Amino acid sequence: MGKDTSKERKAVERLVEVVRQASRSPADPGLRERFGALPRLPIRIVCCPLDKGINHGNILRVAECFRVERVSFAPVSSEKEKDMSGCFAALKWQPYEWKEPTEALRGAKLVGCRVYGLTLGVATRPVHGVDWRFPAALVVGRELEGIDPKVSAACDEFVGVPLFGVVESLNVAVATGIAVWEMVKACIAAHPELEPARALQREMLRKVGSQNSGAPGE
Repeated sequence: MGKDTSKERKAVERLVEVVRQASRSPADPGLRERFGALPRLPIRIVCCPLDKGINHGNILRVAECFRVERVSFAPVSSEKEKDMSGCFAALKWQPYEWKEPTEALRGAKLVGCRVYGLTLGVATRPVHGVDWRFPAALVVGRELEGIDPKVSAACDEFVGVPLFGVVESLNVAVATGIAVWEMVKACIAAHPELEPARALQREMLRKVGSQNSGAPGE
């Protein structure tokens, strides 16, 4: 699925080295060994065919940063070169697959996922005003064309990022990151046991919790 070019092989080699270096952290001893046992947030990202290959890597990085369950990418034609250069170290740690979106959504629904289509339209609700239900699957598509019609038919609800400027759309990876963060906030509010893997990030969340603990003056 996609060309196996020397450019791509060299990019993967660079990523392997980046992963090796980024995985070392004196503040988180043993993280690499225990990471696989950490529970993942019950969120799936399902991608329709994307215009630019680099979006694959950027979306994978978003998924890894929030430890979502999996990412399903639509298969890439043999004429198009895959580009995972935006994924940084996520290639090693984030589960992903190449699967037709309709097939990926069938699997998601079999495990009870509510399917949210990320798009702009008359039936779209803003991402910050959605009553997110989990497990959940977020469907994303091309920046200009949006979600494929046959995939839209499988969505239970449509959500979007309200924009305040003249430009009518966001890059798909950027929009995915904003939507996933809203999903993550709702998920950890209901499941506070779902904590970040790294100590510094856990401490950041605890600070927010202590500020909203019902202390005098709140």
